[in-house]
Amino acid sequence: MYLVDWMKGAIPVEKETCVLGTKEEAIAAAKTRAPDVMKRHSGREPDSFRLMDADGKIVAIVPVRDWKR
Repeated sequence: MYLVDWMKGAIPVEKETCVLGTKEEAIAAAKTRAPDVMKRHSGREPDSFRLMDADGKIVAIVPVRDWKR
């Protein structure tokens, strides 16, 4: 299980829980949800997300700037 923290700079915009088994699967799933998250937060669109494991350890920080809406 992973926690996805959508971030605008250093400010959390939205949090999601992901129950996929691997870090790679969780990142891929978050990337597919990015356009919807951006639409929900018009004006404060996230520019990255951080992925944390079940222990709260940050396992990845992924920028969103190159993704299409």
